[in-house]
Amino acid sequence: MSQRLLFLAMMFLLNLVPAIAQPGESVLGAVDGPDLLFQSTELLDITLTAPFRTIDRERDKEKEYEGTLSYLGDSGEEVVMDVNLSVRGNWRLQKDNCQYSQLWVDLRRRQTTGTVFENQNRLKLVVQCGRQNRYLNYLAKEQQLYQIFGELSEYNFDTRLVNTSYVDSENPGRSRTHLAFFIEHQNRLAERFGMEEVELNRISVSELHSAQSNLVSLFMYLAGNTDYALTQGADGDECCHNAKLLMNDAGQYIAIPYDFDGSGYVNAAYAGLPSPLTGLRSNRQRRYWGFCDSIDSINLTIESLQESRERITSIVSDSTHVSSREASRSQRYVDAFFEILDDERKVDREIVRDCR
Repeated sequence: MSQRLLFLAMMFLLNLVPAIAQPGESVLGAVDGPDLLFQSTELLDITLTAPFRTIDRERDKEKEYEGTLSYLGDSGEEVVMDVNLSVRGNWRLQKDNCQYSQLWVDLRRRQTTGTVFENQNRLKLVVQCGRQNRYLNYLAKEQQLYQIFGELSEYNFDTRLVNTSYVDSENPGRSRTHLAFFIEHQNRLAERFGMEEVELNRISVSELHSAQSNLVSLFMYLAGNTDYALTQGADGDECCHNAKLLMNDAGQYIAIPYDFDGSGYVNAAYAGLPSPLTGLRSNRQRRYWGFCDSIDSINLTIESLQESRERITSIVSDSTHVSSREASRSQRYVDAFFEILDDERKVDREIVRDCR
């Protein structure tokens, strides 16, 4: 192929799949930056006061519990807001897996004006499952995966680590303080990027934005995660499993992943085994779970990931909230991923030939 034809072909592919951004860049028509809550990576201290003993005993998704959220403002004054709490999740909601319930935090918009929670109405709070240090490692490593994906794509769920004191309103003497993190709500995500939410149960692979699909699949391969679906939700639920779809102006579906505690990177002891469909015997094993429809452009995504390796390594090696031993283990796990990307034969054998 002549150099001119090669250049034109590359420009066509780049225009076809412009989903991957450098930090701070906007892609695919993104319109707004992060909300105030998510603009800082500084650990935020908050206090939640609610009937937590009852919440963790009942674990009833149909119930709401009144409480308050408080923190110290910039000038040192205490900011107190009313909240409603409800439990969420499936696997982590089971008492055998998590001692403490995962939460929805509903705020009143009129009370959030002028606070760090401005523009927030409903937030997921990822709660440390238990008291032991291993649960701190699980939570911190899951939040690292959100950070990594945020380095790769502008289309990601923003998160914020919070040092959370849980005060039981029925017995204030029963309190605990653990690390947690907020996840941006999908409605706010769609609003920020000016895209439509999708309420379908199923879409076709051809309707996915191919570059973002490749990126999600390779990111999940990095994380050692096959517990996701980009084209179909569970019966009666909107698409998809552990991924949210937004539709851009061109009618393409942009997949945005979440919920990574079942990944090999996190390696949570309570995580279930991979689906038998994957042929994997352990969560630490990897299998590429991407689609063959977009495999022709996979090299562009691989190159972007390779260029992002230094930034990914800085996240993975951070031992602020994980033990040094766990950080080293994470680094080895991610290095093994890049060893595959750096070897064309391994890419062909373990990614290209393994597409679905």
